[in-house]
Amino acid sequence: MHAMHLSSLIDSNLVFLQSEQRDLAKIYEYMSQKIAERYPLTESQEVIMDRLLSRKLDEGILFPTGVAIPHLHLENFNDTVISILIPKEPIETDHGVIKIFFMVINGTKDNSLYLKILQSTIKLSKDASFFKQLLGQKSVSDFIEFLSKGDFSVKETITVTDLMERKIITVKAKDTVKDLSNLFYQYDINYIPVLNESGTFIGEITLRNYLMLGFPEYTKFLPNLNFLKAFEPFEKLIKMEDQLVENIMHPVKVFLTPDTSIFEAIFLMNKHDRRDFPIVSDGKILGIISLKNIFRKVIKG
Repeated sequence: MHAMHLSSLIDSNLVFLQSEQRDLAKIYEYMSQKIAERYPLTESQEVIMDRLLSRKLDEGILFPTGVAIPHLHLENFNDTVISILIPKEPIETDHGVIKIFFMVINGTKDNSLYLKILQSTIKLSKDASFFKQLLGQKSVSDFIEFLSKGDFSVKETITVTDLMERKIITVKAKDTVKDLSNLFYQYDINYIPVLNESGTFIGEITLRNYLMLGFPEYTKFLPNLNFLKAFEPFEKLIKMEDQLVENIMHPVKVFLTPDTSIFEAIFLMNKHDRRDFPIVSDGKILGIISLKNIFRKVIKG
């Protein structure tokens, strides 16, 4: 059985090179309209645009290599359609640079083909030389022909590096617990890495760890805490605000490397009862992967 290649899924009428447009909404509108002209989509253009624009770039849309993959799963749509657009110049955004758009619209019954497309596009963009040449093709036919020269039949899985959050909120070991508390509140996050003065990753603390600071150590062995006063744990937390983070942080016992697959990450999250993992290389934290990352970017992508 021959492997399916990404190039075999490309409709040449839906490939647009050297686009002058730089507004994301207008790019989405143009690409989705062109798809609708050739395929009977099961949602109105208005609904499709609302759904496309409701997803932020950092929610499974924009990947570190410069590939943006806006995508929709439509009820009662029994096809998988890809439209490609390359802007004349890369588009700078708050979440990274966009060099190429792959818009994918497919049905809801089977996500496997979408995942293969996701893997293939990430794979091709990781080959810097190939990717640069692909972006430089002058005609649609040349683009598809060049794409077909790559073997993108999905031979490797997605790694944590592809999905991790790269904008990391960190705290210094010499910062105070109050500083830590403010970061949890300001950024609405559950996990914060701790760095030393040279930027080396030396510890971590979760929101759960932080909240449990207010409870005496012995309470973990009790069946209930009905004897505690209503605000006693929180009063203790307030009294600890001047302590240093290094005194309450947890040592980093388990972390992921950049080449860890998402499947191994899920396995380790379950094994170690964690929702977040740091991705670390040579003592430096590169990003954070969470169950929410995986769920939103892959499962519900």
